[in-house]
Amino acid sequence: MNALNERQLVALVQESLPYNTQFFQQLITPYLPRLKSYCAKVLGNLADAEDAVQETIIKALNHLKGFKWIVSFKVWLFKIAHNECINKIRERRWELYDNDSDYLDTLEAPMVNEGDFTQLLSSLLDELVFVDRNIMLLRYRTGLEFQEIADICEMKLSAVKMRHKRVIDYLKAHVQAE
Repeated sequence: MNALNERQLVALVQESLPYNTQFFQQLITPYLPRLKSYCAKVLGNLADAEDAVQETIIKALNHLKGFKWIVSFKVWLFKIAHNECINKIRERRWELYDNDSDYLDTLEAPMVNEGDFTQLLSSLLDELVFVDRNIMLLRYRTGLEFQEIADICEMKLSAVKMRHKRVIDYLKAHVQAE
């Protein structure tokens, strides 16, 4: 069987559901490692990430019959995962930072041993509000484009780009200071 593209696989899955999930497995499998990695980074907990990915797969399977090509399947899948992560966070009743645009100015970079750039970057990202950290994770952990991130986060493209730029400027300033 030659490789099918995403549109063909989605069409085959929609035709074969609910009785045959072979094509669904073929459709979803390439995205599983990135979904798990994204959810683990957002939630900071592997067990919760696995639960979120499992819920994402179940919801995708249950709602695929009604899937429309407004966005790509990948974006639709990551939007489901994004919402599942938010639900997990709400379940934990985490207190999130205010969605305040000037909060970056008030953050201080944690002290990290010289030469441990990855740890520094990770600790700086952990200090960000959820929305900004999520944009960075979707961009660099999953490789999504800005428009896809905007679709997932239900934000305007310009807002996603501006938040991304602010975080990059913040990171540059704190990395150069080290």
